[in-house]
Amino acid sequence: MGKNCIKNGVYSIVIIMSFLIVQACTNTDEIILPEIDPVELQPYAKIDFPEVREASGLVKSRLWEGVFWTHNDSGDEARIFPIKKDGTVIKPEWMSDYKGIQIPDAVNVDWECIATDDNGHLYIGDIGNNSNTRRDLMIYIIEEPFPTQTVVTNTKKRISYYYPDQKEIPAKKFNFDAEAMFWKDGKIYVLTKHRADTFTQLYRLDTLSTREKKAARLIARFNTRGQVSGADVSPDRRKLVVLTYTSVWLFETRKKSDSYFKGKISWLPYKAEHCEAICFDGEKLIIINERGDLFQLKVEDLTLVRK
Repeated sequence: MGKNCIKNGVYSIVIIMSFLIVQACTNTDEIILPEIDPVELQPYAKIDFPEVREASGLVKSRLWEGVFWTHNDSGDEARIFPIKKDGTVIKPEWMSDYKGIQIPDAVNVDWECIATDDNGHLYIGDIGNNSNTRRDLMIYIIEEPFPTQTVVTNTKKRISYYYPDQKEIPAKKFNFDAEAMFWKDGKIYVLTKHRADTFTQLYRLDTLSTREKKAARLIARFNTRGQVSGADVSPDRRKLVVLTYTSVWLFETRKKSDSYFKGKISWLPYKAEHCEAICFDGEKLIIINERGDLFQLKVEDLTLVRK
């Protein structure tokens, strides 16, 4: 067999394998959404603290009772804020000029999301990539601070990663931005925000080693009919909630599975100004927009669209 035939054969195999991978990662079941008027969300509270200028992430602590964590979007200092459900900022009584919990060995290039695990860690996603040009996507891992006593902390780990299917910088199709992330069973998951279509892609980082830049593994794809701006996984890890600017999606799977897009799906369209993050609070969902307005939904408010 000639060299050209071998090369052509190998090339064909690569093309076929790439096609099969994409097909396997794509949700092929067509979801027929019912005609429902969007729910007009009304804020039940607001973060009344001038240092929270453009809220971009939200997660409920699994370590400290009644504590939620938030942070600002790009361009701010590297810092996080502990808040109560009513939007009150938690701070040390002895601190007169409180400006959040500083993380001096981190940089806020474009912080978009925050997640937690079962072991007292927070994961801060410096993963915003509006122009699809970043080579420095980063996830900072910190020990969850004591809210009423801490004003400064340091990172425990820094996880650098990239999307192996992004072949060009910038990408021809702007589908490599991200504003949503969660932790599950020792792995980090990232959901992309697309501008070229209405899908999101779910990537998984299989190791939290800091030795080299990680290739994010594409495991699923789903048509959210919008741009994903936030996500969270339930403490039992069976439910994944995904927020877009116009709807809330709830995916349910088995505890040990991450095939969320293949299981039970619920959905609810909504109206509210530029909502940036969502998190579980028991059987309720808390949503925050960039102005610091807080909204609340019940899981049962969502409509089942696939059993």
